[in-house]
Amino acid sequence: MDFINGGELFHHLSKEKKFTEERARFYAAEIISGMAYLHDHGIIYRDLKPENILLDKKGHVVMTDFGLSKEGLLSPKDSTKTFCGTPEYLAPEVVSGESYTKSIDWWSVGTLIFEMLTGLPPFYSQNEEQMYEKILKMDINYPSYLSAEVVDLIKKFLHREPTQRLQELEHIKQHPWFKTIHWEKLENREIPAPFVPNVKSPDDVRNIDKEFLQEKLADEEEEEYDHTEVKPDAFGGFTFQSAGHGNIV
Repeated sequence: MDFINGGELFHHLSKEKKFTEERARFYAAEIISGMAYLHDHGIIYRDLKPENILLDKKGHVVMTDFGLSKEGLLSPKDSTKTFCGTPEYLAPEVVSGESYTKSIDWWSVGTLIFEMLTGLPPFYSQNEEQMYEKILKMDINYPSYLSAEVVDLIKKFLHREPTQRLQELEHIKQHPWFKTIHWEKLENREIPAPFVPNVKSPDDVRNIDKEFLQEKLADEEEEEYDHTEVKPDAFGGFTFQSAGHGNIV
């Protein structure tokens, strides 16, 4: 795998508390481009969050960790029902235990844009049950410093009715908040990133969380690992807590 040493988006957001709209727009546009590529290939991502977005040495987005992704959803109407993801970013239809389509990924995009601009996901609560209740019912309070364009975009991504949610790529690209984005140049990585990580060399680890640097290599465990396919429900009820947001399977 490539060594991406610009750091997690979570790392930089934690340091800076929130991003400017210009910087958030750049990250959102690159994430949207990547998400659309996955969807075009029948893949639902299901775990978009700042910890799963890395920055390369030039400041461009790299989407990682496809452990919760699912293949085979080629049609926009294809659905699945597995309850998984990270609580803060779950779409209401997932929380309700309903079947869902790739539109849940666009809900997560809206949640992430809000977090990049304010410092916290819109429905965040330390009490998980309260958070689920907020996802299902709460009206979002948008800070006054957010532009009308980005508030409109977030509202369209966070529409609780999946069929009414903003999810058509061309409609997303044409939204007023993205009027300064030249999408063809963006997809060709011709737009300079608004922030370039402090990376001095190809093996510079200053942007990597110390928790990961202190982990020991487990060569023996890797050699002994059984690669037999795991059934989807084999880890039902399992909760993983990371240094940032935990994901549930």
